[in-house]
Amino acid sequence: MTQMIINKRFRLVLTGLLCAILLFTIIPRAKTIYELSVRKNALLQEKEELTQINEERRQTLAEIDSPAGIERIAREQLGMVKKGERTIIRVIPSE
Repeated sequence: MTQMIINKRFRLVLTGLLCAILLFTIIPRAKTIYELSVRKNALLQEKEELTQINEERRQTLAEIDSPAGIERIAREQLGMVKKGERTIIRVIPSE
């Protein structure tokens, strides 16, 4: 009978020890996997946003590189006019 109690205690201690070892090896790995998953999702979202910004800038560049875009910039920002056109200057009344 004493042999049986000792045998049960030994099994219980051995099982507890194995569970503790498994917990110490599995929990840090599970935590790392979770953190990497969160980081991956954040990076995928950032990639999507950057891809959208990149596409918008490509469209803007395509518009600017066209002859119409160059003419628009010349007229709006540089105040240039074609031959035969009149220049209109806005006058702001002084107070």
